[in-house]
Amino acid sequence: MSDSFYRRLGPSAFEPSRATESPWDQSLQHGGPSAALLLGEIEKTLSGQSRITGAQIDFFGAIPRTAGTVEVRTLRPGRRVRLDAATLTIGGRVVAEARCWSMATSTGADKRVEHPTVSLPALPPPGPEQPFPGFPHAWHYPHAIEWRPVHGNSGQPGPAAVWTRVRVPVVEGEVASPLQRLAVVADSANGISSELALDSFLFVPTALQLSLHRHPVDDWVLLDARTSLSGDGIGTTVADLWDLTGTLGTATQPLLVQPRTPAP
Repeated sequence: MSDSFYRRLGPSAFEPSRATESPWDQSLQHGGPSAALLLGEIEKTLSGQSRITGAQIDFFGAIPRTAGTVEVRTLRPGRRVRLDAATLTIGGRVVAEARCWSMATSTGADKRVEHPTVSLPALPPPGPEQPFPGFPHAWHYPHAIEWRPVHGNSGQPGPAAVWTRVRVPVVEGEVASPLQRLAVVADSANGISSELALDSFLFVPTALQLSLHRHPVDDWVLLDARTSLSGDGIGTTVADLWDLTGTLGTATQPLLVQPRTPAP
């Protein structure tokens, strides 16, 4: 297993490790690590009293597992509310972009209110890990994360809930932020809640949208995910996000659903 998802080559250049491997093609990157990389670079530009509350990460196509550069720019400056964007460019092509709203935290607004639809699922004890047993080949991304299923996620179609903990840094030698650890796993919500056989169908997210009222306070993040399919090649995954103290928000993924091309 790789020691991190990326290695920093310079102030804005990064080389992906095998831990970023996509399940659909091992020469490509999974969306989770690339989303975490972009969000982390945006977080570095924020003051200590600001927190990202909404993020839209768009994937403009397949992300090659080769070195790229990240550029951050502020689209809407503000003391209390601001909008920033970060792009990942590989081979002269922008392959992913994150647009993030951040808001200033304040003292006095000290009432915490959450409305979970179910009780907080307990963290199961360690056990055998087979988070994506239906894939026809081995890939490194799942091994960089600890998976503890609550229900579902055993290779059978249907909703699933899984506690996750990222085992390696996003960038070598740098401490991953709570938001980065969440982003690494949030883009796997469609994989754990698949409604079609993994070895027969592609269900590729074109984006990841995060709506958060707070960030995790510990290493564990729960994905409670369900996938809906239209029957004509389009789907959506929605996941409720938790840490060990309560709810965090939601993750949403639009899906392109197609049969896999048979091997020659």
